[in-house]
Amino acid sequence: MRPVLLALGLILAATPALAQGDDITPPTQQQPVTVSPAEGNWGCIALVDSTKAGLLTVFAGAYGYASATFGSTASGTGTAQMGSDGVKFLDGNLTTVGITYGLVTLDQTSSTDVLTLYNPEKAILSCTPR
Repeated sequence: MRPVLLALGLILAATPALAQGDDITPPTQQQPVTVSPAEGNWGCIALVDSTKAGLLTVFAGAYGYASATFGSTASGTGTAQMGSDGVKFLDGNLTTVGITYGLVTLDQTSSTDVLTLYNPEKAILSCTPR
């Protein structure tokens, strides 16, 4: 009986894992990112003078920005493309003032996420989770 159990155990150990299915999508055919580290509510400061700039909410391909400056043309909503490392603003008020994308990084000193918003030339705003 022991040799039969030993043989059965060796056969089971030598068979390929059944959990590895053939339905794994190759990297070139993957779906777009639907969850992004940029999603959430962010409080932003201007990098030029470190003053409060406004509040940004990013969720499910849409964003809303409320500037701390009354009457700012940056305030409003728009659509966004979520990325694995940030967000790209496709249209809306932020794009009219030149902000085109944001990247999420980890602040090593405070161990919190930081969303930095950029125009084509440089970083404009630094945002932290709220």
